[in-house]
Amino acid sequence: MEDILINVIAVGVPSATSVIVGFFNYKVASRNSAKSSILQLIMEDRMDWKDGKFPSNYQAVLHEYDIYKKNGGNSYVEERVNQYKVWYKEIQEAKAKEVRE
Repeated sequence: MEDILINVIAVGVPSATSVIVGFFNYKVASRNSAKSSILQLIMEDRMDWKDGKFPSNYQAVLHEYDIYKKNGGNSYVEERVNQYKVWYKEIQEAKAKEVRE
């Protein structure tokens, strides 16, 4: 019985540790991936706008931001996304005003 217990502990503890570390690595990787995607999408929209095209990544930015926050994202990207939302809303309002005129 002691041998079984020792073997369970010898196998179980490292396995559990690997699972826990894997989970945290996954969260960090997901957060970093979402952060990179968010910043890239925002930059693409701003470049498109300078080229005379309407920004097209709004929904993708919000989707990636949800992933970012779910995985423990910080306020730096939150600030960038909020600035992007304001900028995008201003563009939409200007476009709507242009259409009405």
